Amino acid sequence: MSLFGRRASKDADMGASRLPSNLVARLEPFGRFEYDPKGSGVDAIGHPNAEYPLLQLAKQDPDGLLGDLAAATVPIGGWTVYGAMRLAWHFGLLKPESSRDDGDAIGLAALRFIHDAGATWEQLNTDEKALWSRAAGQPW
Repeated sequence: MSLFGRRASKDADMGASRLPSNLVARLEPFGRFEYDPKGSGVDAIGHPNAEYPLLQLAKQDPDGLLGDLAAATVPIGGWTVYGAMRLAWHFGLLKPESSRDDGDAIGLAALRFIHDAGATWEQLNTDEKALWSRAAGQPW
């Protein structure tokens, strides 16, 4: 699969993202909350990782969902792409030990963002460290 690609499916034939229309905007506060639940000032209620339609899409078309997330969030970057990474992990779409082009694009963009913001290696969780070690090709 190419970067930001979608598998051939009925939904992809329509040429539109299957993401809920407000998801990208909601990923920014979700990312801040996931990184620092207490210090983010973001309420835990209403986060996208608990939404049944998204979970079903993740089960039915994991590569399509990753492609849609990558296309929508990598260009934005910041907390939005970090939120996309965490959402992909919650749904089991992103695994640090296995490579998926769109998953790696999301994960590396998110990790580069927190790296550039001053996060230390010790602040990363085990999955983030494993993803960086496998996909980045450089020390933190």
